[in-house]
Amino acid sequence: MSIQYVRIYYGPHDSFYTVCHKPQKLRGIREHLQKLGFRVDLVPVDFVNLCVIEMCGHEVFRCNIRNLSFNTSSERDAVARRAINAVVDSNLKLLRNKNYLWCWALIDEQIFRRSEYAPKDYWPFDVDNFDSLECTECCKNIKKTKAFDCDCE
Repeated sequence: MSIQYVRIYYGPHDSFYTVCHKPQKLRGIREHLQKLGFRVDLVPVDFVNLCVIEMCGHEVFRCNIRNLSFNTSSERDAVARRAINAVVDSNLKLLRNKNYLWCWALIDEQIFRRSEYAPKDYWPFDVDNFDSLECTECCKNIKKTKAFDCDCE
C-alpha cells in the first residue's frame, strides 16, 4: 500500500432530527489532499458523528464530523486545516520510517555477508605469488621480473 493513500471514514451526521451520511462535509479536506498528490477514499461507516483519517492502517486524525464546515474549502475551516496538517506530518514520519527501516535492512544484509558464516571472497588468482613490479616514479610500466630496473631514461 502506498504512503500517499488516505482513507477517510465518516459516519452519519445528525442535524435537524435527521441522520444521514454527508460527504459534503469532507469536500475541503478531500480536494486539498488530492491537490497535494494523495489518493483519497471516502468510506461511510455506521458510527454517528465520526470522522477518522487513516494512513497505512494507522489513525492519524479523529474528530466529530459536526465540527467540519459544510461544503467549504479547507482554507476557511480550521478543523480541516488541522486534519490536512496531521496527514502531511504523518506522511513525512512514515516516509522517514520507511527509509530508516530500509537502511537497517541493508546494513543487516551487509553484516550477514561479512560474518563467519557468509561465503568467502576469493580472487581468481593467487595474490601472494604475483611477481610483477611497477615503476612508480617515471613511466608506470609493469614488468614481470623480480629484479626491476627501469630503462625509461
